[in-house]
Amino acid sequence: MTASVCPGVKVSELCADGDRFLRSGNLGEATSLYMSAFRNHATSAVSHMRKLERSSLRRVISTLEGWLDGRGDDRSAGSINKGLVAVFLSTLCPNNLTATVFKMESLLQSGGLGCEEIFARCTALLEGERNFPPDGSIRMLLQVTQALACLFSQPDSAKGLRLYLKAYRCDKLETVSLVRSRQTAHLPKIVKACKDQAMLIHPCFALDNKKSVTPVEKAAVDVEDSSTAVEFLMAIAPDDREVQELQAADLFLRGRFVESAEVCSALLHQKSPLDPAEKIPQDGPERKARLLTCRAAACLSAGGKTAEKCTDLGEAFEIHPATARAYFNKLFTDYGTGMAARNHLRQQAERGLSGFRERVAVRADLRSTEGVELLRPVITALRTLCHLEPDGGGRELRVRLADCLLLRGEHKEALSICSQLAAAQGQQSYPNTVQVLCGYARLLSGDHKGALKDFQAVIEHDTPHPSSCVRALCGRGLLRMMAGSNYLTALDYTTAGRLDPQETALTVRCLVPWNFRGLLFTVLLEQGRVMLEGSVEDRRESSSSEDQQQRPQEEGTLRAPSKRESHGSGTPAGVHSLAGLLMDLQPHADGPQILAADALYQLGRVEEAYRLLLSAGTPNPRAPLLARLALLQLHRGFLYDTNQQLKKLLACGQTSCLRSLLAVAQQKDRALLQGHCHAAAKRILDGSREESSVREAVAYLSIAIMASGGKATDSLLERARCYVLLGQRKTAVFDFSAILKEHPKHVQAFCGRGFTYLMLNQQKECVRDILTALQIKADTVVREILSLKDKAQKLVCDWLHQFCRTSLSDTVIAHSVPCHDEQLREAFIIGGALMRTDSRDPRWHLLYVDILLAKGDVKAASSHLCQVFGQEPRDAAAQARLGVLETWQQKYCSAAHRLSKATERDSSSLDFLLALIPLNQHKCLTQAAAQEAKLLSSIGQWDQALPLLTLAVQAAGRHGSQYLRQRAACFAQLGSHERAVADLDAVIHKHGGSDHSCPKDGRICAEDMCRRGRSLVLCSREGAALEDFTQALGLHKEQTLQCVEAGLGRQRLAECFMRGALQQYGEQQLSKAWTLIECGLALDSENAELRRLRARVKREVASPCNVN
Repeated sequence: MTASVCPGVKVSELCADGDRFLRSGNLGEATSLYMSAFRNHATSAVSHMRKLERSSLRRVISTLEGWLDGRGDDRSAGSINKGLVAVFLSTLCPNNLTATVFKMESLLQSGGLGCEEIFARCTALLEGERNFPPDGSIRMLLQVTQALACLFSQPDSAKGLRLYLKAYRCDKLETVSLVRSRQTAHLPKIVKACKDQAMLIHPCFALDNKKSVTPVEKAAVDVEDSSTAVEFLMAIAPDDREVQELQAADLFLRGRFVESAEVCSALLHQKSPLDPAEKIPQDGPERKARLLTCRAAACLSAGGKTAEKCTDLGEAFEIHPATARAYFNKLFTDYGTGMAARNHLRQQAERGLSGFRERVAVRADLRSTEGVELLRPVITALRTLCHLEPDGGGRELRVRLADCLLLRGEHKEALSICSQLAAAQGQQSYPNTVQVLCGYARLLSGDHKGALKDFQAVIEHDTPHPSSCVRALCGRGLLRMMAGSNYLTALDYTTAGRLDPQETALTVRCLVPWNFRGLLFTVLLEQGRVMLEGSVEDRRESSSSEDQQQRPQEEGTLRAPSKRESHGSGTPAGVHSLAGLLMDLQPHADGPQILAADALYQLGRVEEAYRLLLSAGTPNPRAPLLARLALLQLHRGFLYDTNQQLKKLLACGQTSCLRSLLAVAQQKDRALLQGHCHAAAKRILDGSREESSVREAVAYLSIAIMASGGKATDSLLERARCYVLLGQRKTAVFDFSAILKEHPKHVQAFCGRGFTYLMLNQQKECVRDILTALQIKADTVVREILSLKDKAQKLVCDWLHQFCRTSLSDTVIAHSVPCHDEQLREAFIIGGALMRTDSRDPRWHLLYVDILLAKGDVKAASSHLCQVFGQEPRDAAAQARLGVLETWQQKYCSAAHRLSKATERDSSSLDFLLALIPLNQHKCLTQAAAQEAKLLSSIGQWDQALPLLTLAVQAAGRHGSQYLRQRAACFAQLGSHERAVADLDAVIHKHGGSDHSCPKDGRICAEDMCRRGRSLVLCSREGAALEDFTQALGLHKEQTLQCVEAGLGRQRLAECFMRGALQQYGEQQLSKAWTLIECGLALDSENAELRRLRARVKREVASPCNVN
């Protein structure tokens, strides 16, 4: 309002201003000024207004009516006092309807005071013959005011609702607009009253299920008005959730089920409003259960796919069973659709359980829990059915509920239900099912002992239920696996699989804990293999005696299984059923398919096994499949396909998979495979000796060896030779050893291993194997040696010769000749083999002669020696053997000369040659050699005497001291003083021994000392020489002086003592210096230097202070 009135302003001025605005056409400002004047002084203002023209007054009254109706200027609406407007309007126009209605509305808004009078006044105005405005707005306003007054005056009566509905039928839009604009404060009361009356019409409308309805109340409002009432409520309170529920119920009662379900869905998806006081949702579980039940009733009544997909009923009972049951009775039972709803729940549970089984059957991973979520609606449906039953559900329903709970993993609740069912009195149905479910619930709860008791009771029942028995067997098998009895586990699952494979697979996938399924699968697969191999061994043992007496009539077919083999858990038929179960559990795994194929093969169903392997092996078959395909093709006679499969198998490089196959293969097929692979290897080796070809041959030979159980000697021999070609010598030794383990006298294996040791440079092992082979069959060994290359052949012969030489030497030294034949047996074998290997080598013939001499066969030795080397051999070694023969013939002088020549070239062999001479002839030979040496020494031929003396020394052995003196003298004459010293050392060493040839006379000892001292001086070893001469002087002075005069001379030796004494004196070794001086003076008493040195030493020894 732009015109403002200040205190003290006169009414006339306000009216004058109002007249001015009125003339200018500004009705709002003019009317405001008139009202201000009326507020200041009503009489003056009314008097002024009545003086206006009729048209002007009518325009002011119309403006005032518009303000009361809310049609005034928006700018002035906020500052208008509608009460003052109504009084001003009533004063100007005492019977004005707008003012009258506003006054009645104001009274109603103040708490319903005078509502009866207002109702009567409205009724009178409406029933009177008064002219209403043509637009009808006043009449509609009176009607809604009348209805509100009636609602206040008669709150428990339906009259007020009928008045509202009457007005709503006359003009829906205007009625709704008036109620929402003019009766906003009373809108909750209006809505509540309408809802209460609507719920009186239909009990299913009741939002509070505790409310009871009497027939009188039900008849208070026409049933036809219910839809209109709901429509009216939706118009005035579209956001009210309870009104929306009433709309859904009304649509359901009118048969518009799809629309009713949509309204319920919208309500369920709305967010629940919060309670302002407690900040929690106002809608509880009861309301949600009610809405779900209503939507379920609508969907099920609609039928078709809408009904099939509906799961609301179960969810409602899950949220709030009491509310859901109450509304189920209202919406289903009272309308005769309760049985249809129950059937729908049963069908829903069946479909869900069937879908769960299908999902479980196609699980890619055995340990997966995929599909368990499908059991939730099934369990919900079964629980709903139990809630709908008066006694909480029949036995059959609760058994199925416990089963589903167990499948979902809720074992505690399942155990509770099963315990209640088991404890129930009276006639009990499904006893096996209840007990097996109880057993699994206990197993999952950790009570293994109780679970085993339940499973055992089901299995031992007089009339066991097949499905329950299968589950009990699976449960007992699982417990046995946990206890470590894997074989018994396999027996239980084999039996269960033969009773009902699908139920067994479902039990494993669902009831066995997921963390045990992988282990169970592995155990069953391993034990299936064990049972199959065990049955094969039993068949072989039982048929071994029959096979020796009778051969099968048809060689090309497998032996048909017996009746016992066709039945039983541990037979091939049982293993086949177990393999089928494992294939169902893991369809893409090779292990179960291979086990199934092996079982079919054992049952004689070769074609089925072949087709199974073909289907499992596409497109890229693995090694175990290739091995079995090759064996089956070989059995069927398709050699080309066999070769192709074997090539693929070898390309994989996993031939170890053949072991499990050969463990179940028929002996005939193993022999076929062995022969086929050995022949293939021979063809490859005959065609090429390249490394790739040899490796391929090794692979084929390995298969042949495995097929024979490691007993294929020919294949082992060929493979060992191939390994040698490949440089894998130690591996070759292993194969040769494997042959010799089974065949201890296999000459070729001994030769092969010996030659392999030759390549490994293991001389001892090589000689041992070849010698063993020679003892078995020498001709074959000689041929094998001759087949070697020259270098290898020479090395083998050298090693054999060396071994024989060493052995013969040890023999003749340990046992005096002649030796026994047994002691020389190996030597004769080796010697003969060497001569046959290469008869041109003189070493072999000399060895043979030595062996004959060791035997004492002088005639044969002489004959062979003359035959090979002639009567007068040029070879020194041959002459030495001739000397040995002459010794045997007592021609000692000639023998000594021949043996001495051998000594000149190879003194090391002289001991061996002397060992070939009998001990009783050694003395004669020694004497003859010494005599000949003496003759040669007397004429000065010391070099010729030396070999003879050497022969005498060695022939005399430890009694040859005199010959050592002679040889030492000879060495001294030849200038070999070091060697002379060595001989004299030996002689002097024997002075204190037991040698009778070395007398204990001091004269002789002194002479030996002087001789050694002379040689030591000549070797420039004066220190040691002086010690010898000093000892000699101490032993026998006279003999020593004679020896010195005959040798070095006194003066020269005295000078040597002088140099030694000076050295000791310089080192302040005065006692040693004094001894040397005394010895020197004993040799030359006139030596002035020695005398002066003795005096000096004497003075220093006597002086109390030793200077310098």
